[in-house]
Amino acid sequence: MVLAPPLIAAAVLAVGCGGGKTKTETVVSTQTVVRTVTTPPTTPGTTPTTTAPRPAPVPSAPRSCGRIDITYPNGEGGSSAVSIVATGLGCGDARAVTRACQRGNHTSGWSARRRGSGIVMTSGSRRITFLLAGGGGCLP
Repeated sequence: MVLAPPLIAAAVLAVGCGGGKTKTETVVSTQTVVRTVTTPPTTPGTTPTTTAPRPAPVPSAPRSCGRIDITYPNGEGGSSAVSIVATGLGCGDARAVTRACQRGNHTSGWSARRRGSGIVMTSGSRRITFLLAGGGGCLP
């Protein structure tokens, strides 16, 4: 029985000095996003309606939108739409409609006519005027 105490002491020393297994603990954290939406009160018997976001208003005053120069491939010349003026629409839209006309295409909803040496395009209350130099155009 003399061997028991040293054997127990050795076993306790081995466990207390890192001789045992290492315990790994994994911590998982989950982020929660809460979005609060407040809706206006409705009257019983009515259906709530939603409205689409409105685009930024476009001033109705005429604005200068620069010029568009197109060079045709194979040295076949080019075309320029100069003094582009848009009324009731933004320059990006006006330039797109002008470029289509300059290339000989009609934009749906727009009509074109000659006025003096220029072209006037209208769609409802929207209007685009420009001078066409060098060829092209959506007029017959």
